[in-house]
Amino acid sequence: MKRIGLIIIVIACLFACKTKTEKNSTSSAAKVSNFKIEKGEDFIKVFRQDESSALVTQNVKSDFRPFMHPIMAPDSEVELTQYSPGHHPHQTGLYWGFTRVNGTGAEPEELKKWFYDKNKPEDIQQKIGRDFFHNPGSDHWQRVSIQILIAEGAEVKWQSVYNMLDANKKPILKETQIWTFKEKEGKHLLSLEWQGEALSDITINEFDYGGLFLRMPWKKGIEGEVENAARQRNEKAEGKRAMWVDAGMEIEGLDEWGHIAIFDHPDNDKFPQTWRVDSQLGIGPVGARMGDWHIKKGEIKTIQHQIVAYSGKLDPVKMNDLWGDYVGDKGMYNTASLWNIARQEARDAKLLNPQEAVNAMTIKEGYKVNAYASEPMITQPMAFCWDDRGRMWIAENRDYENRQNGFSNSGDSRILILEDTDRDGVVDSRKVFLEGIPFPSAIAVGHDGLFLGAPPNLLFVPDKDGDDKADVAAIEVLLTGWGMRDRHETINSFHWGPDGWLYGLEGFATPSVIRKPKGKGKIYKHGEAFPEDLLDAEGVDINGGVWRYHPIKKRFEVVAHGFSNPWGIDYDAKGQMLISACVIPHLFHIIPGGIYHRQGGQHYNPYIYEDIQTIVDHRHRSAHGGARIYQSDAFPADQQGKIFMANIHEHAVLSDVLNKNGSGFSASHGEDFMLANNAQWIGFSMEVGPEGGLYVLDWHDADICGNEVVNKDTGRVFRIMPEKSLAENWPGRYTDLAKKSDAQLVDLQLSKSNWHARRARIILQNRANKGELDAAAVSKARALLKNHKNEDIRLRALWTLHVTNNLSSDELIQLTKDKEQYIRGWAIQFMVEDAYPSKIGLDALTTLAKSESSPVVRLYLASALQRIGEDDRWAIAASLVKYKEDISDPNIPFMLWFGIEPLVAKDPKKALELAGQSQIPAITEKIGRRLIDGDKLEQLVAGVAKKSDAQVHLLNGMLSGLESRADLKEPSNWSVTYEQLQADSNLVAISDEIAQRFGSVAAAIKMMAIINDPNSKVPQQQNAIKNLAVQQRKELEAMLPKLLQNPKLRLVAIRAVAAYSNEDLGKLVLKEYPNYSILEKQEVIQTLASRPIYGWPLALAIKDGSMPKKDIPAYVALQLKRVVGNGFVEIWGPIDEISGDKQGQFSKYQRLLSDAAISEADPSQGELVYQRTCFACHMMHGKGGVIGPDLTGSNRTNTAYLLSNILDPNADIQDDYKTIVITTNDGRTYSGNIIAENDRNVSLRVVGQDPISISTSKIQNREVTTKSMMPDGLLNNLSDVEVLNLVAYLKVLNPPTKLVVSP
Repeated sequence: MKRIGLIIIVIACLFACKTKTEKNSTSSAAKVSNFKIEKGEDFIKVFRQDESSALVTQNVKSDFRPFMHPIMAPDSEVELTQYSPGHHPHQTGLYWGFTRVNGTGAEPEELKKWFYDKNKPEDIQQKIGRDFFHNPGSDHWQRVSIQILIAEGAEVKWQSVYNMLDANKKPILKETQIWTFKEKEGKHLLSLEWQGEALSDITINEFDYGGLFLRMPWKKGIEGEVENAARQRNEKAEGKRAMWVDAGMEIEGLDEWGHIAIFDHPDNDKFPQTWRVDSQLGIGPVGARMGDWHIKKGEIKTIQHQIVAYSGKLDPVKMNDLWGDYVGDKGMYNTASLWNIARQEARDAKLLNPQEAVNAMTIKEGYKVNAYASEPMITQPMAFCWDDRGRMWIAENRDYENRQNGFSNSGDSRILILEDTDRDGVVDSRKVFLEGIPFPSAIAVGHDGLFLGAPPNLLFVPDKDGDDKADVAAIEVLLTGWGMRDRHETINSFHWGPDGWLYGLEGFATPSVIRKPKGKGKIYKHGEAFPEDLLDAEGVDINGGVWRYHPIKKRFEVVAHGFSNPWGIDYDAKGQMLISACVIPHLFHIIPGGIYHRQGGQHYNPYIYEDIQTIVDHRHRSAHGGARIYQSDAFPADQQGKIFMANIHEHAVLSDVLNKNGSGFSASHGEDFMLANNAQWIGFSMEVGPEGGLYVLDWHDADICGNEVVNKDTGRVFRIMPEKSLAENWPGRYTDLAKKSDAQLVDLQLSKSNWHARRARIILQNRANKGELDAAAVSKARALLKNHKNEDIRLRALWTLHVTNNLSSDELIQLTKDKEQYIRGWAIQFMVEDAYPSKIGLDALTTLAKSESSPVVRLYLASALQRIGEDDRWAIAASLVKYKEDISDPNIPFMLWFGIEPLVAKDPKKALELAGQSQIPAITEKIGRRLIDGDKLEQLVAGVAKKSDAQVHLLNGMLSGLESRADLKEPSNWSVTYEQLQADSNLVAISDEIAQRFGSVAAAIKMMAIINDPNSKVPQQQNAIKNLAVQQRKELEAMLPKLLQNPKLRLVAIRAVAAYSNEDLGKLVLKEYPNYSILEKQEVIQTLASRPIYGWPLALAIKDGSMPKKDIPAYVALQLKRVVGNGFVEIWGPIDEISGDKQGQFSKYQRLLSDAAISEADPSQGELVYQRTCFACHMMHGKGGVIGPDLTGSNRTNTAYLLSNILDPNADIQDDYKTIVITTNDGRTYSGNIIAENDRNVSLRVVGQDPISISTSKIQNREVTTKSMMPDGLLNNLSDVEVLNLVAYLKVLNPPTKLVVSP
């Protein structure tokens, strides 16, 4: 007993001695806290229930400005705010105070001279205005009231009301601060709604600071940092615009930094606002920094912010998510406003010459940067690469005009050869290799010539005699079919892979069909038009992805599908391919056969169901390009293996750290390696040079998004080197590698400079194609592969032997047993490169799959499935699905599914056997779903009936498959299986949902009970309504009038009305229309336009004016014409050809939309017009629909561009945005864009709803229009004033307000 007691004491001591950090995490995360408010005469304090230490205190003295102090760090007794520091005694923790109020107008020189002078003349004081920032006392402030609004709970709330006084102590503005306190994820959140009621006309004058401001306990010498949402830090964040700013610093008593972040809100004027960041790390948003603003007498101005208090490290991704929670926008593009800010900054910036640009740069300590080449030597550089002599080749694309235009108009695009002959880091020699090929966008030197991407072609430009002049007459069209719908997304980023293939990239918005040319093909010249019939051919489809071409085998393959507009590709020491991308998260690990996250559109294979996602755990301001992994010897060890990328919007060279994660990677932010501090710097491609330097290509222009070329004669390449290079100047480092012997080139596989090893392999590959290599060189490579202790060197030897055709299939089979995982992996990849492996090879792979310990090798096996005969895949897959440790692997479950998907519907028996063995739930679910899509329902039910761990996963997949298959009847074996499933409490709910899909009365009764039960959760009720509507259950139809009265269920009930042909329901929602919210009104219009029985009453309401015509979006008018018939045209007017005289309309609106008229228009009223005409289909600033293109980054500041797209929206419409009109057998009509389609169903993206799946058997008629959902004549129903206001709203950098759509 004594011993037991001792053990208990020891355990208790261990728990008592937990570190502070452990305590903090436990107390914060383990429970949901309740709070309480204590109100005193001059304070409001917030406490945790049953605790006595205040978490936050607002001081509300009768004769002093209200302020927050102290705000405590969560789970500590440490203050995060500071009251009246010596360096700024007027600053009081967190407070609100405008710096200039009702000034009559001071000139900048007067402000500079007099502002801080306490004895300024009276007339100057009147010009400057009254200062509430520096004056917190009774001469300026008067308390009116304090009130507790919510005294206790998970969220508490209170308000303080103060008068701001003029010089005569007369109130001029009543300030109300409404505060809400809660806790989330261990952070304290304080939400502020500031209301200013003008008691007389108020002007808040322009100044660098004033408004909400935070002072933390900064001391000289401590570590601290301010960072904003745009990743600008400290003084770089001063005066910049951002959605949030975080201040963090060392604070005595905290193990980690204390932080307070302040969030801006989209409803605030001039969002995102500019920010004050002072040298003591004080921060605050400053609306007045962008100019005077006003509150007229009697008006109330509302401003919203949230404050986040915590300790630890700033995680920008989580902070963005937290900001997204606050503003109600969790979308991927919720930071899109930063892109336009960057664009405007570039427009406003001064054009720096190359040396000025260098002088402006901030480079990591210990490094230096210089202009390697610049204008006039190079202009508009779009791509660069190296040759065997260490010379840089540049593709000057002077035919580029903007994203939509430019192919061969300029006619003076060139390929240049640049050389730094004296190796001083600056180019001193230039040769013109080739001139006149339109639109060169990608280049790679090798195999006695240049591989040139010039859409629509991949060209080979030989230089057989080595005179640095293209053999123009011998130019060969290797492939054709690359599109250029978006010039940013065409053929780009050539790079030689370790396997001897030439790799390249292609963007998602530029569909291409790649094939060999007819005959010799066509080489385009100056002034010739780009082919219009490019896609009307047989070939390999690609609309976003990674591809490769073999220079000897003359073969083209798509390596991976997906992405946005990727630009930049490289591989690491293990041969792992990575690419950088724009808009979507910026880094991906590429596996052959992978299908990846797409920015838009649909995948070619409708049965993949999920795609592979990014590897990054952080975000930047959008556009990355030019991925290069540092693998040379000039930089120190801490930079080896990091991936460097240029970032257009941040004007920087950034690095990411690649961390192992299962079979692949996760990528964390490394550092801001070089900041250009130059808003016109447009780096988007990178290279590592022969001396180990890091090079970045700078397009350099005032329009950083390429919507036009402002400075056509600029372009630079910058070179980054350590101040003390570690590179060894060994003999022959800078000589022509092509002059080295085979053995010397093999020796270069040992080099610390990966540049030399790579170039050597390209030369050896070319030589081996012409004849056998020197036997001694081959033996040397074999010895490296066999004996070297370094896996990276062995891989280089393996790649060398492969590209020179010196590896037999038997040797590859033997290498699958190698001790090193990447050797085994590459042996697998090479075994399946050209053809199905032999039976011996298949047996080796099958055996390997059964016991392979490495997730890396299992990934290679999963990837290889797509290159193996279908019958031979089962055995390998059956072994790979048993590795439970691969459940959360970032790649393996996806690649397994991509490999087995084509087999499932062909052999349901084997597929279900595989599902029964699978330890990876995602695979099992997808098998269930695919069997539904393959019309193998009875076989699936038989599989579900077998008691196993796979049951619930098969049922989940079955339910997903049934979502769009209303045509499927209950299989004969379902009722018995359903009865069995009901006996398992874990399977009751999901089997009920499936039964209801089959029309089960019992399941429907259960769902009706859920709807009628007032204690049911709202999501459950909404789901039940949705499920019953799909089956058009009469019980639900009878309940809909009642459900339409419930605000929480009304939206889904309105949608349910569309499932029925019930005239009374149509009349009811039409009658109640004026009382509905904006979203509900949009849903009513959608519903009434879905069926003739509803469409006619809607049409008549439009005719008699009871339904405002302006409430009907143009796309609904198009649908109503189809639903109601041509009689609707008599009511509405012409629709399809609504604006035949486009040139006349263009002239009319061009006259109306003068700069002067737009400047006088009201953007806030324009937002209301936008809300009813554009919002449902277009995303802008992270809000809106996804039917049409995102407008945030479009060229909407250009009036002519706006007009041309509004008046003629169908001039250049991508397939993804063409309108599909579907009418079902029961008379319902849908309009939208297809996002996925297979033989059994169509998934349609419709306005204002989740995607809708429609069974093909239910489709009566389907029309693919040549028009977008945005038809002609959008402006016809708008007054001139509304048009002006709309355009004014579209053109502002950020909306003056954010319209909150009521739920």
